[in-house]
Amino acid sequence: MTTRETLVVAGATGYLGGHMVRAAAEAGYRVRALVRDPARLSAPVRSRCDEVFVGEATDPASLRGLFEGAALGFSSIGVRHFRRRPTIWEVDEAANLSLVDEAERAGARRFAFVSLLQGDARRGALPVAEARERVVDRLVASRMSAAVVRPSGFFNDLEEIFRMAASGRVWLLGDGAARFNPIHGADLAARVVEALAGSEDVAVSVGGPDALTMREAGQLAFDALGAPARFGHVPLWVVRSAASAAAPFNPNLATFLRMFAMMADGDLVAPPYGRHHLADEMQRLAAGPARAP
Repeated sequence: MTTRETLVVAGATGYLGGHMVRAAAEAGYRVRALVRDPARLSAPVRSRCDEVFVGEATDPASLRGLFEGAALGFSSIGVRHFRRRPTIWEVDEAANLSLVDEAERAGARRFAFVSLLQGDARRGALPVAEARERVVDRLVASRMSAAVVRPSGFFNDLEEIFRMAASGRVWLLGDGAARFNPIHGADLAARVVEALAGSEDVAVSVGGPDALTMREAGQLAFDALGAPARFGHVPLWVVRSAASAAAPFNPNLATFLRMFAMMADGDLVAPPYGRHHLADEMQRLAAGPARAP
């Protein structure tokens, strides 16, 4: 890269956002990080930021000036909890739409957005997919070129499996035989940087190098802990019924339960990419508490 174009990274204090800051800086971009609380930036991530912009994606007025002079934008922000508020419609859809609007207004030329694997096909059945694919629709219709990346899942999502194994039993949804290939944040960030380098609209499905079942992922956790493997099973009808019961009161919980049931009911394997393996990640979790994004 002959010039240091400015790339705005939304959600820099999060798992993927932190990796994205590092990957973008290593690729030669000038990084402007959007954060709500600068104190939450880890020291390694902060050291790779050229600018820190304080604002909230859910507050469009606070984003004014975020993209001034920036050629590129990136966002993967979304709800990652089961609480009732904020909802996926307020974050996964509205907040990301505000970022796209602000980037287009400021004249950015390209924007990368992370949706869900098969999100375009599953949007009608899965509210979180619908919320994120509405952002894709808006981005594709904008004056900017779009780099849409749809991963099969993140390594940090599998930390819950490790915690269950550490407690003595891993609970599987259904028979635990559905295959998937989650990807490490560093590998996914590297793939996003590759997608940003182009100028045409692209849609990329991507996963990690290892395709495995949820039961096999649990076995990796037990192996890392040096503990005997113990599994339990939750029927998918129970998960789906719980999702239906939660929908009127907690849409976030309902959509994630539906997503978990969907993931357990069929393979979700994307083209493999990267060099990080889940077995190594489980060993790292077993070795100690420290985690750098």
